[in-house]
This record gives sequence, structure tokens and C-alpha cells, in this order.
Amino acid sequence: MDALTAEYDQAVLQLIREWNAKRDPTFAVVWQPGSAVDIANYPIEAVSDVDCFHPSSDAHGRLAAGFWNRYHLDLESKAAPITWDESIKVRCLEDGDRIKIPNL
Repeated sequence: MDALTAEYDQAVLQLIREWNAKRDPTFAVVWQPGSAVDIANYPIEAVSDVDCFHPSSDAHGRLAAGFWNRYHLDLESKAAPITWDESIKVRCLEDGDRIKIPNL
């Protein structure tokens, strides 16, 4: 699964590079890497007690916050693992936050 996730991320990044090459100031692609989900280091509470496969509601909340908090970051920063914190922290967007469009 890790190998497939990495391949998927690379395919999406290639699409982003192609769109960015068009240099269209009215269009942007926002990428949130699936490889940022560090499930191997999450506690057992991260897995659903219904089927032991899907994320639990606790995991959904933390992942949603993790992806949201990375929304405005550059590609390299988005790839950092989303850690399991005891409390969910959602970052409010600030005036200077913008979607990063490289080379425009």
C-alpha cells in the first residue's frame, strides 16, 4: 500500500507540473499527499472498531484537521507526516495565506 501511495502521489505531482507549465493565473491545483498519513505510528484508537480497517471517527477528525492545516503550505511542507495529537487543532486561515502557485 505504501508503494502504491507513493506512485499515486508522483502521478498527481506530474499532473500539477503539467498544469503549472501552462502558467494560467486563474487556475490552481491543490495537492494533499496521501503519504502524509502516518498510520503506522497512530494508536489503536485510530482504527475503526467496526472492521479494524477504516479510520475511526477520532482519526477522521485528526486527518481532516491535518489536511486543512496544510492547505496553504508549499508542496514540501505538505508532505510532512500528520502526527497523532491528543487534541485536534484546527488552524484558522490568516490574511497572508494563499494557495501557492509555483513559477507564476
